[in-house]
Amino acid sequence: MDDRVAAARSSLRNTALVYSLFLVVAIVVAVYIVVSAVSGAAYVTLSFVVIVGLLLAYQVVQHLRDFGARLAESDGVVQRKFRRADLIIFMDSYYLTVAGTVFRLRPEDWIHIEEGERVKVVHFPHTLTVVSVHSASYPGTPPTPPTPPAQS
Repeated sequence: MDDRVAAARSSLRNTALVYSLFLVVAIVVAVYIVVSAVSGAAYVTLSFVVIVGLLLAYQVVQHLRDFGARLAESDGVVQRKFRRADLIIFMDSYYLTVAGTVFRLRPEDWIHIEEGERVKVVHFPHTLTVVSVHSASYPGTPPTPPTPPAQS
């Protein structure tokens, strides 16, 4: 488990660094637009850059909050399991919905989980970066049978 925690913390650190670099670029562009005092469409560009900068700042703050945070656990029944491409057709990402919260998983974890299965997800509390996913069975509760595929 320590290897997975170390790997997740490393991924968290790398992502925070990338978001921070993008935030610095957004700040530099915004300052350049304001200092150059260009009128017209520059205000539209400035608005766009400021909005992107605020979103990046939010992500950076969430990642920084997770650096010192203890791991959290969420358990429940898998409500939805799905995948989608992040960049139109490239970079498939794998997702799991447990107790109304969407978690992004590694493919090797996603493939072993089925909808309707009870799981315990170990994750960071603010960014929901997943450390591990475990199949969980509760005492006195019969296992949930997998959902049969829909017939067409």
